[in-house]
Amino acid sequence: MDRDEAARAITESVIQLFFSAENQGRFLAAAEELEVGPPTLKALLELTPGEPTAMRDLANRWHCDASFVTVTCDGLEARGLIERRVAPHDRRIKLVDLTPEGVEAQARAHAEVYGPRAGLDALTEAEQVTLADLLTRMAAAQASYDETLLARPGARAASRRIAVQRTRGFRGQGGPHGHSADRGGWREHLDAHREEILRLKEEVARVSAEVKQQARRPVDEAKAAKNDIKAEVKAAKADLKAGIKGARKRPG
Repeated sequence: MDRDEAARAITESVIQLFFSAENQGRFLAAAEELEVGPPTLKALLELTPGEPTAMRDLANRWHCDASFVTVTCDGLEARGLIERRVAPHDRRIKLVDLTPEGVEAQARAHAEVYGPRAGLDALTEAEQVTLADLLTRMAAAQASYDETLLARPGARAASRRIAVQRTRGFRGQGGPHGHSADRGGWREHLDAHREEILRLKEEVARVSAEVKQQARRPVDEAKAAKNDIKAEVKAAKADLKAGIKGARKRPG
């Protein structure tokens, strides 16, 4: 395996792990427990306890527009997980900070979202430590490279436009606290995703049944031919016995 092949294998594996049923299920379970939507949970996980963050900095970090940050913070604030206040040095700047309830909720979400996965059982403890070190270094290098890309003229604005299109379905038509933003579009996306998975499973089952049937066909045909030969031999023996019996009964 050369460098390019190894790179593709690594990227493919990381993506497969991200979209695994266990991974997606854990994330959605954590969101359900906190009664927030996936985008809001992602925002909660990215806040740092004790470090108030300007809302405009969150927009830069999440590559989205200010209105989406406002809707997301509305949802977190309605749940009592964050508080907003003006910056002491500039009243035009709104700061966001986790409340004690938010710190506790974030810790529970961390345990669920970032807990061990079943796939780790395939690795020894030493291999897990090595993999953790390698992936951490890789993620840090990727983050640095991404910042270089976003520093290019127009790149950050383009990234925000893409993010707006991606998150538009999550905003909904909710009330002042943005609950519909959490409980509207993302559920439709999830239902569609589940339907697609079900359809793929049914298709896999159908193809698997056909493959098994085709694989058994030569065996079934051989068995049928064997049974036909046995029947023919049996019939021939019966005819022979009948002929012998009839010959014995004829007068000499």
